[in-house]
Amino acid sequence: MRSRITTADALNDPTPETIAAERLRLHLEEIARERDNAYRALQEREAELARIQRIAGVGGLEIDFRDGVKTRRTPEYLLIHGLPAEAAHETYEDWVGRIHPEDRDRTVEHLFNTLKGENSDYSDRYRIIRPDNGEIRWIRVVGKIERDANGRAVRLVGADLDVTDQMLAQATLHESEERFRLIADSAPVPIWVTKLDRTRSFANQAYVDFVGLPYEQAIAFDWRKVLHPDDLPHVLQQSVQGEASLKPFVLEARYKNASGEWRWLHSESQPRWDPTGKHIGFIGVAHDITAAKQAEIELRRLNETLEERIAERTAELESNEARLRAILETSNQYQGLVNLKGELLYANKTALDGIKASSTDVIGKPFWDTAWFTGTPGMSAVVREAFDTVLKGEAVRIEMRLRLPIGERDFEFGMRPVLDRHGNITGAVPEAVDITERRRGEEALRQSQKMEAIGQLTGGVAHDFNNLLTIIRSATDFLRRRELPEERRRRYVDAISDTVERASKLTAQLLAFARRHPLKPQIFNVGSQVEGVAQLVRPLVGGRIEIVVEIDDSDCFTVADIAQFETALINLAINARDAMDDEGRLTISVRKVQGIPNLRAQSARGGDYVAISVADTGSGIAPENIDAIFEPFFTTKEVGKGTGLGLSQAFGFAKQSEGDIAVTSTPGRGATFTIYLPQAQSPTAEKEAASLTSEGATTGRGYRVLVVEDNDDVGQFSTELLEDLGYVTRRAANAKAALAILGENEFAVDLVFSDVIMPGMNGVELAGIIRERYPGLPVVLTSGYSNVLAENAHRGFELIQKPYSVESLSRILRKAIMEKLSVAR
Repeated sequence: MRSRITTADALNDPTPETIAAERLRLHLEEIARERDNAYRALQEREAELARIQRIAGVGGLEIDFRDGVKTRRTPEYLLIHGLPAEAAHETYEDWVGRIHPEDRDRTVEHLFNTLKGENSDYSDRYRIIRPDNGEIRWIRVVGKIERDANGRAVRLVGADLDVTDQMLAQATLHESEERFRLIADSAPVPIWVTKLDRTRSFANQAYVDFVGLPYEQAIAFDWRKVLHPDDLPHVLQQSVQGEASLKPFVLEARYKNASGEWRWLHSESQPRWDPTGKHIGFIGVAHDITAAKQAEIELRRLNETLEERIAERTAELESNEARLRAILETSNQYQGLVNLKGELLYANKTALDGIKASSTDVIGKPFWDTAWFTGTPGMSAVVREAFDTVLKGEAVRIEMRLRLPIGERDFEFGMRPVLDRHGNITGAVPEAVDITERRRGEEALRQSQKMEAIGQLTGGVAHDFNNLLTIIRSATDFLRRRELPEERRRRYVDAISDTVERASKLTAQLLAFARRHPLKPQIFNVGSQVEGVAQLVRPLVGGRIEIVVEIDDSDCFTVADIAQFETALINLAINARDAMDDEGRLTISVRKVQGIPNLRAQSARGGDYVAISVADTGSGIAPENIDAIFEPFFTTKEVGKGTGLGLSQAFGFAKQSEGDIAVTSTPGRGATFTIYLPQAQSPTAEKEAASLTSEGATTGRGYRVLVVEDNDDVGQFSTELLEDLGYVTRRAANAKAALAILGENEFAVDLVFSDVIMPGMNGVELAGIIRERYPGLPVVLTSGYSNVLAENAHRGFELIQKPYSVESLSRILRKAIMEKLSVAR
């Protein structure tokens, strides 16, 4: 074994061989030390590189193609790809399987195409799905390809970078740019983006439409070609100055659009800066201000002639005002103007003359506190309310009677709002038309119509009574013949009696029409009464007419004269029968209603009413006859088939009973008459809702009767008739005489039988005094007509109507005396 030669050996044995060996050893040791140092430096550099790669997100890779496909991955690569340490030598298939399915084919194809080519550089971007957490990451790879002498790839060395954040930022940027483009294209004004060389990198659709060129040509278009020659110099100068200032600047000029029309554009340009603050160009927007410019030019032109136009307008306004004032001052209407506070600003001459005042007396005062209204109680409040209504935008029209200094006058008063050109209320215009003379004329016309109606009435009455008197006269003439057989004599007496009954019914109808019939109001059930009338009507209308009764509420009560109520319904039913030509349907209905509608120019009335409707399916009423059907003796029937008093009786009965009657009709489809009567409370006993039962004729049995009658013939006849009935009579010619007799001895008579119409105190007044002074003494009144009696129908006195029969007189007197006796017991 060779012994190791040390430095000491060499010094002890300084032979050339020994010295050379020592030098070689020392040199080898130096080389070893340098190698060790280099290795340590390499390790440090590799560690530093690995650290830098980790920080930068860079992973190294190597693929060797000389003996198959061998791969090597650095730890940083494994970290980027989410691989474990043992995957440092993963297979090619492992790498392909990690590529995102959407990028896989393209990435593999690109790698193979690069290897097959001649280029030594390789780069690509693709997505992977990390196996450790399933995240999708973007990878950018760059590398160098080593090739042999034949150009075949033998080795690829490269680096992978995770560029996910960069790719997401690019996607966001792309989305932002696309959003900007959509917003810009939807804008109705041209928008553009320029670079530092003044070329445009973007223009929106409005910009493209304005120049009328395809997009690529539009962004390269030279604006100076469509700039108005008069605007070109100053626009170029201002544009250069604005761009040089690097501040926002504005330009206004005329440009020709694609249709060849010159348009004024107002453009605003803002400088653009990159993230480092470096200026990179401008962004601009232009607004079409052609209309505003034309208005400005027109305004400038108008201003140049403003003074002249003001003078012309002033003269025109003065002329119009003069004409308006002349019209107002010569108008026959009362006219004025008030402001929003209600203060009078103007009143014309006619209005001032009406209160005998001057404008200074009323101008500035509240309109409702002026002399037009203060003299009439409550009228100021009415006008104030009307003014408040006008301020809401509504017109008001009222008829009013005013007490003015010139006298009491009737007016049609109206007030309407005054609006400015924006539709705002600025005041009100009151107007009034003096209709006093018209009202007087209308009243005269109504009086004339009344007189005409009275003429018709008297003519009709004379005709009918002459017919009745003819029968009576003829019968009495025959009764004077002694040789007249008893049978014929009885027949003539019956004819006289029947004729008197017909005459009585005729006068009753006339009095009902005049609303002076002395009604006997009673509380009765309307439904029950209508059902009873329906039974009476059936034989009158015939079997070919169907009668239908509809009672909505069985608890319908009213206060009225039952006999007149039944007569009114029968008259309506007979009219319906004639209109249906004896065939059809007659419907009588009863219902409760709230109020009475507007009828014959009368306002509606509130309250609780019972409505009785009689509807038919007949020919209906011609429109021209609707207003005349309630007139006396008006009829459309043939001669001899109607007196024309049936509807007049129904009308008079309804009015006198504090109700009304309405009619609706469609020609060819029938008519409906509706009687409105006030509702009444249900009676506490059945006898209050039923008419009095009849009594047979009885003798007087010696009871004493004081007859009060101013007519000697009637008085004598009445006393004789009562004496024939067995009464003891005493007669007084007037109410004063009757009271004198009672004053001497109030027990001298058992009953007072008095006429209503007498000179001085009438019968109703006499009855009232007797009731007050002698409460137990019964009074029976008699009359054929009395407005006093009609107006006091609720006073509670017994009444017998002229002409009366012996049976009726006996029954009423007997009833009154029996009631007196029952009270005495």
